[in-house]
Amino acid sequence: MRSSPFARRLTFAAMALSCVAAVLVWGELSVGALVVIGAAGTAVVVVALVRQSGQTAPPVGRRGLPWLALVTAAVSWELVTLADDQLPTASDLADPFLAEPLLRGAATVCWLAIGAWLLDRPRRRPQR
Repeated sequence: MRSSPFARRLTFAAMALSCVAAVLVWGELSVGALVVIGAAGTAVVVVALVRQSGQTAPPVGRRGLPWLALVTAAVSWELVTLADDQLPTASDLADPFLAEPLLRGAATVCWLAIGAWLLDRPRRRPQR
């Protein structure tokens, strides 16, 4: 399944705007916003899986180590905060910044843009 880069960007923009509108109107933890964001995320994942179906995944190798370190640090922090109620979670640290609806909407756009970039970035083909 192939589409033009413009069509993909337009689709990502439409989905991002619907998510931002849902977060701004209903709030970030409301049922409506969670349904809209969950539906948009599910659609993006399904499209990405369909586009890559039939392909074998190239070995990750050493370039995956920074991602592994980042995920390990984030999961470790959250597990430590579960054990110690005195430590703030990542959500607690972000709450003062995200209290303003305009900043919350901008953060949602940035989050979706990063996700779209990760899904749509060009893949390097191994040299044979």
